[in-house]
Amino acid sequence: MRYLIIMVLASLSSSVVAQTNFINVKTLGAYGNGINNDYAVLQQAVDSAASIGATVFFPVGNYKIDQTLVIPAGVSLLGSGRGITATGTPALGSIITNAGTSVTMSVRGTNVMILNMVIYDDNNAGAGGGIEILADGKIVESVVLREILISGFTDGVALKLKAINAGGITYCSFYDVRIRYGATGVKIEEQAGSFVNSNSFYHGAISGDGFDYGIHVSGGNNNVFNGTVIEPKSSLYGHLVVEKGEFTGIRIRIEGSSQPDSIPLVEFKADTRNSYVSGIYSGGLTIDDGNNFIGFRSAKSLSQQVGGNNLFQNAVFYGVKNGQVPFWEVSGIDTLMEVSQVYLKDMNVIQVEVPAGTSGYLRPAPIYLPDPKSSPVYGQVNFGAFIKTNAKNLVTTTSRSPSGLVTGSYHPGDDQWHSIGMTSLVDTVQSYNPKFYFNNTTGSKQTFLITAPVLSFGYTQPQTDHYLTSNGGVVNGTITYGVGQNYQLSGGFLVLPAEGNVFTITGAVSITRINHLTSDRMPAGTMITLLLDSGATVTNSAYIKLVSSYTAANNGSITLVSLGDGTWREISRAGS
Repeated sequence: MRYLIIMVLASLSSSVVAQTNFINVKTLGAYGNGINNDYAVLQQAVDSAASIGATVFFPVGNYKIDQTLVIPAGVSLLGSGRGITATGTPALGSIITNAGTSVTMSVRGTNVMILNMVIYDDNNAGAGGGIEILADGKIVESVVLREILISGFTDGVALKLKAINAGGITYCSFYDVRIRYGATGVKIEEQAGSFVNSNSFYHGAISGDGFDYGIHVSGGNNNVFNGTVIEPKSSLYGHLVVEKGEFTGIRIRIEGSSQPDSIPLVEFKADTRNSYVSGIYSGGLTIDDGNNFIGFRSAKSLSQQVGGNNLFQNAVFYGVKNGQVPFWEVSGIDTLMEVSQVYLKDMNVIQVEVPAGTSGYLRPAPIYLPDPKSSPVYGQVNFGAFIKTNAKNLVTTTSRSPSGLVTGSYHPGDDQWHSIGMTSLVDTVQSYNPKFYFNNTTGSKQTFLITAPVLSFGYTQPQTDHYLTSNGGVVNGTITYGVGQNYQLSGGFLVLPAEGNVFTITGAVSITRINHLTSDRMPAGTMITLLLDSGATVTNSAYIKLVSSYTAANNGSITLVSLGDGTWREISRAGS
């Protein structure tokens, strides 16, 4: 009899809704008493609303269902509030109670709104989840959730965004979504070839107990959480765990009062990069095996980042002579010269002329190429320079990543200064080989200007240094030299580490070359002092240019300056 009433009401509802644009689920026969199963009525109301673009209205009540409510495009669900308690107790609000084992609601279309209600698991066990937004082979966008409480899904995900079969979820907004007690608070996942991008979460909170994850991300980028609170008492795998993709959290709060020391509160896996989080942090185990910025402040933890200091040698392009730049290599040019034009203070500008039909590059000489270390933070390189040209698509940047050669954006050829550069993963097997690459496909010579090249590793973008003089010298304050004892000496060839200026060399050794061949070349102008034992000798040659060969007496020393090419010249000596 009840289903007959539903069918009759359904036939009448179209004319009623056409006038009001609202479908009242109780008018259609929903009980809302928390005892009877309202699934059929609710799904019928949603389907009717989809056909005419109406809003489904839920008066105060507890609407029990045992199957998933599928929400197609263009439907709005409007409740009467979240009740009078913060825990989702079914009182004086609109509650949809999941008494089954599948997800409560599945949003599968664009322009859906769900407002002012509670999604509830009545027995805290068995239900597959609260709300999922599913993009299966299509784009789902502009979904809005506002003032929603999702509570009790300890066997499922409270809020899931999932894209599969080349589907995509984008431009969705979530305002003040409150999640209490669940296996996972928010889950973002995408299948290969699908995407979950550019969705925004405003405020909202995840709290309670029984969590595996607070927020669990396994794909997507530019999904931004603003002011979100993530504070379950503890979580089995972490409050914020990013498996892959990018995560952005701005002024979020993370706290786990009962979190074991051995389980991270925050973890970024090895496949992650360019994520950014900041805010308030209770402190705890924090792991970043990727390449991300973790900017929490806490009395119990420190978020340490690799700095943005420029790692290029001779970034001021001093010493240009005969078409060559010290510390740099150039190929495929007609001429290269320093010009008087100034773009940045104390940074020299060089002009490069490229013959017609020719390609080439300007790159750091391999022996001076900044060396990526073993830490994951060195898995990403950022580099570029200011470039000016009137030739469109003449100049760009290239680098070698694990998947092959990658290319940045080209200069537009508008005869203006632009920062041309890129961020790339680093090939750790071969050289990552960062280049300023040029390719003249025209029938005439083309010219470009370049200044202030910069390079850094990690999340932090490189900064342009401000030199005191344009010849590369920097003097500021008192200089203190460290004294080192780490060196190698074989067959008269002395190899010193690149770091340090004063070295203690023990024994009556013979030195004929310093940091020649394959060892680190010290930049031109680097001064070293060798503290030598009695009887030690340094031989005058084309590699070490001395006033005369040197034999040390007691407490002997000799000071040399690097010429930048593996050769040295004497500055002073003592104790000979």
